[in-house]
This record gives sequence, structure tokens and C-alpha cells, in this order.
Amino acid sequence: MKNVQEIRKTIKRFRPVSQITNLFDPNINDRSILLYKCKDEEGNKFIIWIFTDKIKLEMPLATSLLFSINIPDIICFANKFIENMNRIGKLFTDNSKDEQVKLCVKLLKDYLISLSFNHSEGLIVYGNSLQMIINNDRQIIPEIEACERIKSLIELNFPETIYSVDYTDLPVDLKQLILKYECWIISDDFERDAKIKEMTIKERIELIKFVDQKFDDINIFLDTFRDKPLTEGAIKIQCLAELAMELKLAK
Repeated sequence: MKNVQEIRKTIKRFRPVSQITNLFDPNINDRSILLYKCKDEEGNKFIIWIFTDKIKLEMPLATSLLFSINIPDIICFANKFIENMNRIGKLFTDNSKDEQVKLCVKLLKDYLISLSFNHSEGLIVYGNSLQMIINNDRQIIPEIEACERIKSLIELNFPETIYSVDYTDLPVDLKQLILKYECWIISDDFERDAKIKEMTIKERIELIKFVDQKFDDINIFLDTFRDKPLTEGAIKIQCLAELAMELKLAK
């Protein structure tokens, strides 16, 4: 099993920047203690999350699909079993685009077979994120390269669906807050980091001030969803709250 030093040495050529974290991942049922933000020679960004005996590779993705292989995704509800795909693993989705998901997995078949996932390893595809969960004794570099090829194929064949966000479920004051700061609301960790660097001190102070005033209302609204999937409006307001917290920590 690799320790943290071995992992860093393995990915050294990607110019990793480490960051202490304390994030619980329900899909892995474990808490991440450290992450590496990396960039390859072509400027592509990805994150490596370190868990007790697992590694999660995460890359930004733009696709209309939602599915997981082997690991039921209980965060975005891609947890409904479709079928056991030979030499690939168990396929789960949210039952919204089952046929497209099957086509996508068949397209990725050779790459997925080459990865030889065991029952506790797998792949999760969100609308804006590609995650590969593997044991920490993996070589890592081949898995990163496989992720990049899988990402390219998904984005080419199943691009993100562009549509306007419906904010009708939001309370009026939270809707106004989103409309005021919509240009700063980004769910993707990679893009959010870059966007934060563009903000002036005045813009940071103002955003923190107005979100803090509504923080209790935001939590009350998000709590109404309980075990139901978040709407697009709810995701936006959650991302805004996360941005405000990041800005406060960065002071």
C-alpha cells in the first residue's frame, strides 16, 4: 500500500500542490485527509483525494449523463441498478437516461475493461465531474491517463445540455442573492479556484457580507430537501454558500 510520500513522488511530474482536508465522502464511507491539485503538461487539471485505503481521481467534466460503475452514487442518486456488465462491473444511474448511459459505457468498454476494477473500485460520472475511486496500491499514472481518455470520449459523444436555470423554487430573497452573484457561482472546484483569484478585495468583502446575512435562511431552505435531489436553484445557492466560506478561509 502506498503512503502519502509515495503517492506524491509518483505524481511529481504533474506539479502537485497539497492541501490538508477533512471531507467525508458518503460514497466511499471514509474521510479524506489530504488532496493534491494537479496539472498535466497540456494544462488539464485534476484532483487526487487521499483516503485511508482509497484514492479518488477527480477531473472536471461537461456532460449530460449521470451514472456510476460498481459504487452506487448516493450523493447525486445514481444508485439504481441497471445491469452487471461483463468484465466492467455493476452499472447504476438515476433512471433518467438509461439507454444513453448504456451506449456510453459500451463506448468506454475497452478502457473500463483495461482498468480491471475490483468490487470496491469504480467510476462516477456527474454532469460536471468525472471521479475514479481506486485502491491506493494502484500505479496512479495509468489510471490518470485512462481518466483523461474517458473524459474526452464522454464530452465528445455526450456533451453537456445547455439550458436556463429555473429559480422558481427559491425564496425571493435567495433568488435575488443568486442573480446578484451569479457570475461568481461555480460548482467546479478547479474553475472556482481560478475565479476567486480574479475577485477584488471589495468584491470578496461584499459577497461574504451578503451571504452571511442569509446563511441561516440558506441552510433552512437546503434542509427542506432531506433525501430528495437538490434542484438547480438549490445547487446554485449551495455553491454560493461554499464560495463565501472559501473566501473567508482565504483571508
